[in-house]
Amino acid sequence: MSTRSLQHGCRALALGMALAALGARPALADVIVIDDTTAGSVVDGILDGFPLPPPGLAPDGNGDFAGNAFAVALQTGVTEERGIVELALAPLAGLTSSDIASATLTFNIDDVVGTFGPGTSFDGTAASSIVLFKYSGNGTIDLADFGNVAGAPLAVVSTASFGTITDATLALSGPLQFTVDVTGALGALLDSSATHFGLVFTTNDAGSATSLDNLGAGGAGPAGVNGARMPFLTITTVPHDPPVYSKTQLGCQSAIAKAGATLAQTAHKELVKCLDGVLKAASTAAPFIDITTKCVAGLDPASATSKVGKAIAKLQSAASGKCASLTPSDLDKPCNASAASFVDVATCVAAQHLTQIAGSVAAEYGSACALISAVGLKDEYPALCAD
Repeated sequence: MSTRSLQHGCRALALGMALAALGARPALADVIVIDDTTAGSVVDGILDGFPLPPPGLAPDGNGDFAGNAFAVALQTGVTEERGIVELALAPLAGLTSSDIASATLTFNIDDVVGTFGPGTSFDGTAASSIVLFKYSGNGTIDLADFGNVAGAPLAVVSTASFGTITDATLALSGPLQFTVDVTGALGALLDSSATHFGLVFTTNDAGSATSLDNLGAGGAGPAGVNGARMPFLTITTVPHDPPVYSKTQLGCQSAIAKAGATLAQTAHKELVKCLDGVLKAASTAAPFIDITTKCVAGLDPASATSKVGKAIAKLQSAASGKCASLTPSDLDKPCNASAASFVDVATCVAAQHLTQIAGSVAAEYGSACALISAVGLKDEYPALCAD
C-alpha cells in the first residue's frame, strides 16, 4: 500500500435571425471533451478533520484542509476526504440542454491509499461505492464546497464488479474506469447559465481510502498503473449539419412526414366539422346525439373506422413498410429517443400531431373544451381543455 502525500495541487429555422438572437456559437464538433486541462477547470481534495498537529481536529461535516490529492476516504471519527472538481463549461458557451445529445462523466481508480500519515490508517482496499453530488461551480474550490452534498446524489457508483480492489490488483489491471450518464444534469446547468460543472466525490465505505487521480507509475500509485486520468466529461452534441441519408433512409423519412401531414390535416378538418356541428346544434336546441355520432366517426383515434383512426393506421403502415429495413437510430431517433421500432415512432408522431392540432383548434375556438366535452371526446383530445 502506498502512502499518499496530502499536499499537491491541481448546436434551420430562420437561420440568420436565430444566429443573431443566440449570438456567436462555438464551431460544434460531434464530441467535446472537458477535463482538468480545460482552461478554468479546477480539482482538489478537501479533508474534514485530521489528527495532526496535536490535538488536531475531529470531523464535523465541514471542510478543514484543502490542497490535497484527489481522492475519497473515510476513517470514522478521524478524517474524511472528499474529491472536488469544477469542470469549466466555456467550451459549451451558447448551448442549452436541447443541444446536448449525451454527456458522460468518466473517472478512475488508480491507487489504494494505506495512510495519510501518523494517526490515520485504512484497510488497504478501495471504496466499495463512490457517491457523487453535482452543483453549480464558480471556478474556485474553497472549503465550503466540501458541503455541496445536499439532496439526492447524482449517482452512487458501485465498484463491486471489479471485486476487491487493492494495489496488487491495480498493478495487474491498470486504472479502473467508471462512467456516469450526466446528460440531464449538464443540460440543467447549461439552462441555468452555470459556468462550471461542480462535482463532489464522497464515500460511505468506512476504512477505505481511494485515489481517483492521475499520478500513476512514478507518482504515488502502484507500479505499472499508467494511463489514469482526472475526471472528465465527454459531450456529444445534437448535429447541426444536415445528415447524409441513403435512398432507403430518405424514403422512410419522407413516408413518415407525408403520413404525419395527412393525419394532421385530417384531425384539424374533423375537429372543425365537429365543433361547428356542436355549435349549430346548440344554437337550434337540437339534441347532440346526431353530431356526437358524426364526431366519433370522424375523430375517435381508437376506432379503426374513424377518419382519424384510419389516418393513424396509414401512418403506422407507412413507417413499418418504408422503414422495414431500418431502426429509429438510422433516422437519428425521431420523436421518441427511446423508440425500439418504427411502430413506436409512428405512435409518438401520431400523439404529437393530435396534441398539437388540438392545441391549435383550441386557439381557434374560445369554447373548445365545452364543445368537445358535449360529444364525449374530451379525454381523447385533452389539449382542447388545457389551460
